[in-house]
Amino acid sequence: MTATTFDPQAGYVVTASTAFISFNDQTFATFYQPILGPIAFSFFYALKARLLPNPTIANRTLQSDLLAQVNAGGQQVLEALHRLEAVGLVQTYFQHDDMGDVYVYDLQPTLTPEKFLADNLLSILLLEEIGEEAFDRLIKQSRRYKLASPNTSLTNVSHNFFEEFHINSQSITETPQAILTARKQSPVEKQPQLTVGMTDDFDWPSLIHLLANQPIISADLENNRELILLEHQLYGIDEPTMKTLVLRSIDLQNNHFNPKKFKQIVASTYNIVYSSTTKVAEKKTPTINEDDKLTSKDRKLLETAKDYSPVEFLQVLKGQTGGYVTSGERHILTGLVAQEKLTQDAINILTWYVISDRGNSTLTANFVDAIANNWIQHGVISGEQAIVQLKTFNKRSQEKNKEAKTSKKNKWRKTIKEQMPEWSKKDTSELMKKASSQEIAKLRERIANRNKK
Repeated sequence: MTATTFDPQAGYVVTASTAFISFNDQTFATFYQPILGPIAFSFFYALKARLLPNPTIANRTLQSDLLAQVNAGGQQVLEALHRLEAVGLVQTYFQHDDMGDVYVYDLQPTLTPEKFLADNLLSILLLEEIGEEAFDRLIKQSRRYKLASPNTSLTNVSHNFFEEFHINSQSITETPQAILTARKQSPVEKQPQLTVGMTDDFDWPSLIHLLANQPIISADLENNRELILLEHQLYGIDEPTMKTLVLRSIDLQNNHFNPKKFKQIVASTYNIVYSSTTKVAEKKTPTINEDDKLTSKDRKLLETAKDYSPVEFLQVLKGQTGGYVTSGERHILTGLVAQEKLTQDAINILTWYVISDRGNSTLTANFVDAIANNWIQHGVISGEQAIVQLKTFNKRSQEKNKEAKTSKKNKWRKTIKEQMPEWSKKDTSELMKKASSQEIAKLRERIANRNKK
């Protein structure tokens, strides 16, 4: 079950992986915090503070406790949780029982700095977030205790295990029952894979063919295949463009592919200010099946949305106003792609709505997540459905605005009740009755006195 809201009335229990003992606060603060943001950073420590020995499902606490601790709204905390899950620091489990809904948040250890830098997804996000200069400082900091002396001829003379310890050979061939029982009770846990579920539509053999006669060590390509495919996923880079980027990343002295240089080149290439005035709708795309609910203008937008990757589509939209795609926006789009809940063209329609239709200068996580969650809840997954959903939403909004204006207008159109004179309340026969001589005399006297004033 994927939560679309952070339910304060649901219960929660915090557990931790057996490897959590290797969690490092310094690594968390310097490597993870820049890509997580302040709310996710504090939310993790709020969970960590609630770790108890031997936790059980019955020892649950209401999630309203977490909201109060973090001092943030439910949507912000939910987004923070998703980010922690995405970088592999939290695994979330859910069940519904007699006591209601309950979530189990299983905390995971931080990677070592070297493993973090070796992870293509995390290192790319960090590089984009803090910049090359700060990134290099972190690398130097993480390696500050490595031997700095150059041109050494050191030989590893360390003793191996069997030189120092002796084990019964029978115990090696027949594992003792106590060890088998322990392994069965707690199997070896694996670090969460960050790229699980990501689709691969990149033609790898074509890239190899394009680079066949180029000065590059072929083994380097295969060793860095995950990195290259990840950059394709993030930016929608096609095979010929990828060839150019790879060639620019080769060390000319030895013809080796340089992963760090490649990350920097891609980051700088796709973070430039786009000043092109080319409009999205002007790109030619194949015709699609007629849909009675869509106008010709809607269909043109849909065709274009299907032809661009999410980041590329946003870049073109920003180019119309001279803007550029921020690292935060790339993070938002990458998250939508990784979730595989919406198709590529649906994501692009969402982007168009926020940037072009609503006139916002940037994508914001809360607003984008709110729209995406609403669409998914209503079964909207494709670009066609997204456009129809937007048209329906706009129509309802216009009707509500019209009703509100009408209600406001009628509110001020009240019936004015004037005070009726006393003579109008008298009977008609009484009004037509002739005055007596005494009443006529009194009336003449009042008129005469008035004229004297």
